[in-house]
Parts: sequence; C-alpha cells; structure tokens
Amino acid sequence: MKVSRRSLLIKAGMDLFSVRGYRDVSVEEVVERCGLSVGTFYKYFPSKEAFYEQLLSFIEREGIAMVDRAVERLFSPMNQLKAVYRFVVLGVQKYPILRGILSNDPRYRYPGMEAAGGAVGNLRRHVERVLAEVIRDGSRRGVFRPGLYRNAPALVVALMDTVIANVESADIETLTRDVLVLIQRGLRRALRLRRRDERLDRRSEVDTDVADLFD
Repeated sequence: MKVSRRSLLIKAGMDLFSVRGYRDVSVEEVVERCGLSVGTFYKYFPSKEAFYEQLLSFIEREGIAMVDRAVERLFSPMNQLKAVYRFVVLGVQKYPILRGILSNDPRYRYPGMEAAGGAVGNLRRHVERVLAEVIRDGSRRGVFRPGLYRNAPALVVALMDTVIANVESADIETLTRDVLVLIQRGLRRALRLRRRDERLDRRSEVDTDVADLFD
C-alpha cells in the first residue's frame, strides 16, 4: 500500500521531534528525511508550528481515548491505577514525544502554545484528573485511605513522573511494578482477601488488556 507524502512527513516529524524537541528540528531536516522538497511540506502544512501542533494534537487525542478505555474496562480502583501507569509506560515507549508532553519538558513547548488555548498538555492534565478521580472513587468505596496523606493524587502523579523519567531504563518494568506496590501498600485501607472487583478484573490480565490498546 502506497504511503502518502503527508504520512511520510508526519512519521519523520514524530521521529525527529521525539529525540530533539521542537526548537532543534527544522523543516529542511523533516523533508530531507522523507526525500521530499520544502515546497511539498508547505502544500500540507502552513508552518512548522502548525505541523508540530497537529502531531501533538493527534497524540493527545489518541492518548486521552486510550486512558479512558483502559480505565473503563476495569472495576477495581487499584487495577485502574495500574492501567494508567501501564498506559504511560507503553505510550512513551511507542511515542517518545509523549515523554516531553507528560513531563512538561520545555524543549517540547512551541511559541504559539499559549495562543492555541493550551492544547498542548491536555493529555497530562487528563491523566492527572483520571488518577485523582480513581483515588476519590476508591476512597468512597472504602478501598483507599487517601486521608493518610496531605495530597494523595499529587503523590501518585509524582511517582508517575519518576516512571516517565526512567522509561528508557532496562529495569523500567521492575521499577513500574515496585512503584505500584508502593502505591498499593500506601493507599489500600487494609490488607484483605482479593476484593470482588479485583476478581472481576482478572488482575493477571490487566497488563495485557492495556497493551491491546496499542496494537
């Protein structure tokens, strides 16, 4: 199947921006990667800024939908937290540019970001809202004890940032599981037999379910 020139440009932009951020990538480098001309680029995109914004908007729309689907599939608040963390690891591995978005790295900001109405960063804010809502729901259902902390959602997000910062490590799977054990032990109200909602989730399949979203 023939790949369109627009798709080639998007793929090249994704690769280059992921590694070097916004400012250090030029339009000339993008088209050179594709074997196309600068004129061809401007047939599809009015500017480098508009091109970059379209890439980020696509990733953020896809990411928000994936987070919501991952959480909606599960009953247990703890498994929902695990699913969000798993999404972050898999998402950053598939789209390295997500690290810049989710970690608020200034290299991934662009000049018109504020004028665009804050579109960049929507995924980060959405993930934070989902985590906070899962914690509130878990508290209402007697699963979590967030009152033990001054700001449990902020703590969970900070630990997520630790995972993001180490996503290229060979031990990222071990780190992610250790962080989730720490969260589970710290938030769970009391040690108990597996809850009914956890049994419904078939916890051993949680990682597989989230991985399916990226196929």
